[in-house]
Amino acid sequence: MSNNKSTPSLSHQVSRAVIWNTVFVPLRMISEVAATTLKLTVLPMAAYGLLALVSGAASAFGTWIDMGTTRALPKFIPETMRARGAYGVLRLLTIVFLAQVVVLLGIAGTLAWQQQSYLDSLASRVREDMRIDQAAQTLLQSIISSQGWMFIAVIIVMLVMGVCYDMLMAYLNSFFKQRAWNGIALLAGLLPQLLAAVAIIAAQFSDEPLRWSVVGILVTAAMAPSFAVCIALWHVVSIWREGADNPAIEPSRDTNHWLPDGFLKYSGVSYLMTMTDFIASKGFAVYLTSSISDAALLWAGASLVGMVLSYLYTPLVGITVPLFTRVRSGEGGTIQGAYRSIVRIQLFLLVPGGIALMLLAQPALSILTPQYRDAVYIVYVLVPCLFIESLLTMAHNVLIVYEKLTIVTIGRLLTLVVIPLGFILSPVYGVVGLALAYGLARVIAGIWATVWGWRIIHLEWPWQFTWRVIGASTIMAGGIYGATQLLPPLAVTTGIWERLALLPGYGVIAVVNALLFLVMLRVFGGLEASDRVQLSRINLPFKRYLMKVL
Repeated sequence: MSNNKSTPSLSHQVSRAVIWNTVFVPLRMISEVAATTLKLTVLPMAAYGLLALVSGAASAFGTWIDMGTTRALPKFIPETMRARGAYGVLRLLTIVFLAQVVVLLGIAGTLAWQQQSYLDSLASRVREDMRIDQAAQTLLQSIISSQGWMFIAVIIVMLVMGVCYDMLMAYLNSFFKQRAWNGIALLAGLLPQLLAAVAIIAAQFSDEPLRWSVVGILVTAAMAPSFAVCIALWHVVSIWREGADNPAIEPSRDTNHWLPDGFLKYSGVSYLMTMTDFIASKGFAVYLTSSISDAALLWAGASLVGMVLSYLYTPLVGITVPLFTRVRSGEGGTIQGAYRSIVRIQLFLLVPGGIALMLLAQPALSILTPQYRDAVYIVYVLVPCLFIESLLTMAHNVLIVYEKLTIVTIGRLLTLVVIPLGFILSPVYGVVGLALAYGLARVIAGIWATVWGWRIIHLEWPWQFTWRVIGASTIMAGGIYGATQLLPPLAVTTGIWERLALLPGYGVIAVVNALLFLVMLRVFGGLEASDRVQLSRINLPFKRYLMKVL
């Protein structure tokens, strides 16, 4: 893009992106919570576990197809736009797309060839789980036998849509188009949930509600992404046309090269990151469980933690790598200052959010899905691990922007410790041990990245703000714990309407103690001066009151 006086500053673009990220959180959260609760309530645990295994397979194949390009494109698209213009970016995206299509065709062909073997493996998991009642077991095996081809078809369609979606969204992220990005992400997250909810409700009026609930969820999982892809494509074409009208800012001498210098090396490291992320995730761990019921518990608990973590991280989605890339190129600020600011935002959101989740997870599961109340132990294990890892790996983003690829590679390889940890912990602690294994593996990799970021790039952790947040969060935790003791206890025999009647009380507890956290943070010193100055320059609703609190 060309530089001109109307172009917003980098800090303004980032601030605006943070705002648009945050605005869309409530809508996404409400839709996902409602649809997930409906699935967990209506579907038997075995059916939910079966769908979890299908989702895990789609995640695994999607990881192979990605080849690290989803992480690489937000870095190289802005650089290619500056050096080669819009047509250079188009060539880059075309090459990446064709490479992914080749891998996708290979996977699709293998799935079609080995279809019966895959379906037999699913059927055996259902058959061997003694905790599944006979009626559900018979019906699920019937679904796999008569409509198993749908599982294969859905996985392939999801992979095709995933390739298109990831590339288009990476393009939007590269230019901080967070309003468009979040609108599309909202649609991509909301539509499958709404359609799945409609399918489940409609299936209750059929002769076989379980069968048609599973089929309906599969169909909507394949259909819904196409709408998001079409809208994302429209936005990307509009942005690309704007760029096509402007020449490259820094004309490149290597225009005959098919790919930008360093792209393959960077993508290779990113591919390693993506693969190791998958290995240390619920998508891989779910296939290590001993039964389909354990798969359902693991998926439910990990999904709850992942859902909350993703919403708390939402303000920073798609921002950090482009920000660090542009700061490094000299567009404003220092890399150390940008790192500290991003970590402070994370601390402000993740520390109180994680503590609140641990304290409220048990009543939430008991109220909404009592059959999954044992998943609370997975929540207790994963919240500290995944939330701490999210804080620590911000240094990883800096290291990869600085192309410290050897250090990044070693850090990602450290996550493979999940394999021996899984073999050690799962026999002793069962499915909770599997969750602990992949959580600890992520923390180890995060510690490695943070230590080397400090040693090489002199990244400094904002310790003063950290202690303020911990102090305010500790008082908030006491408030939540004390307030929850005043509510009536939940028994297994408590009826659904009596359970749901308690929801408003827990909602009030959460809101009141969130405000308590903000007040206590202000008492302990509030935001850093630089953050207050930046916040004062942003147009926010109720900004005057927000500034007084913070």
